[in-house]
Amino acid sequence: MTTGTAYAIWAGVGTALIAAIGMVFLGESTSALKVLGVLLVIAGVVVLNLDGAH
Repeated sequence: MTTGTAYAIWAGVGTALIAAIGMVFLGESTSALKVLGVLLVIAGVVVLNLDGAH
């Protein structure tokens, strides 16, 4: 795995996790747009992993 891909995965997973914790446990507002944003971050991490697997 390249350094750029590893960093993107680390940053994406961290961002999605912190956003989810804030919405679920800390009472931050949840909207469809926020959930969509977190899902897009997760989808980006998946795409990076798929590209690195070849």
